[in-house]
Amino acid sequence: MSYRHWLPVAAALAVAALATGLLWLAPRGSASGSGVGRAIGGVALVNDATRRPVLGLTPVTDGTVVDLTRLAGARLSLRADPAGDAKPSSVRFTMTGANGGTYTHTDSRAPYFLCDDYVDCPLLARPDDYTLTVQAYSDDIELGAPFTVRFSVAAGAPARPVDVLFVGNSLLGTVNKTSGEDTPALVRHLAAAAGREINVTKVIHSGYTLRQTWDDGLVATALGGAKRYDFIVLQEYSTLVATDPSAATNTLLNTYAPTFARALKPGGRVVLFKNWALVDPAPFPSRAAATTAIDTNYAALSAALVTPNLLAPIGDEFETIIAAQGAAHLIEPDGKHPNDTAVYLDAATLYGILSGESPRTLADLYLPGPVASPLRETAATAIGY
Repeated sequence: MSYRHWLPVAAALAVAALATGLLWLAPRGSASGSGVGRAIGGVALVNDATRRPVLGLTPVTDGTVVDLTRLAGARLSLRADPAGDAKPSSVRFTMTGANGGTYTHTDSRAPYFLCDDYVDCPLLARPDDYTLTVQAYSDDIELGAPFTVRFSVAAGAPARPVDVLFVGNSLLGTVNKTSGEDTPALVRHLAAAAGREINVTKVIHSGYTLRQTWDDGLVATALGGAKRYDFIVLQEYSTLVATDPSAATNTLLNTYAPTFARALKPGGRVVLFKNWALVDPAPFPSRAAATTAIDTNYAALSAALVTPNLLAPIGDEFETIIAAQGAAHLIEPDGKHPNDTAVYLDAATLYGILSGESPRTLADLYLPGPVASPLRETAATAIGY
């Protein structure tokens, strides 16, 4: 097999896919500049076996460490994602290792992989420090500025503490009845049981939109810059993104986004908590219609945010499980809030994203093994493991 069939980098899911109801849109991951004037929005680390981005390591940002010991057996490639409505006719990749060796390839077919779609990249199995530069073209003319990101592949990088800010309402704040832990606290508990440290800062107010949380001054200190975070998890009001996407977009882009430069650490990411459809789908005619609106509008929200970001596919996981076991398996009798099973599912999903490793081997904690294990499997698959 030729070398071009070994090195997978970056493919772009065109933003036009929004019109088809795409459930996950690769977020923008700016490593070189503000994002203005670029046709390439970011680079995703892809699990070739599942054909899904590995969330938490996607988008690849400056300083990202791909630890092979936490991705045991994973088949990995990279994919470049266009910014905004850019539609390149070709994309050129140049990937260089600090220990020598450069490979360059131009792909003229979307999705834009360095060498065929979902083909394992040997460089991603070789520890080194890499620089990847991606340039889009319209015919033979450069389209926007180049995108450059510097990241590392390691075999056994030491686990470091992860600092996370959670902002949301009762969908994050509902506590399980056994241990009295809400989702952020359970994420921290799961991490401790796995020998990891996730430091949690919470700004949670039941019934609030993100705008109300801001307007009441509740989140000002957390986003003031005195403390900086590896991740900021934002959970919007349960029906707002589906029913009033313009309000959700205005809050994210014009109110919260200006704080991210000071509140995120270098290479930090925003996690948008994509919620589930409620049992009562009003004003939509069905839960399926509500789910479609959630999927479409969250994808657009993610695409609009220049700060490196990703969607936590909580709603997708709910739909998978509800299709097999019914809504009562995850949703309280009020038709809205997560029950104890769902709190565990949410926490396992977020743990996988925040820690950069599969949640499959996490502790059962307060759930019986036969209940907890399938939840972890669903979460791991949804986030690319």
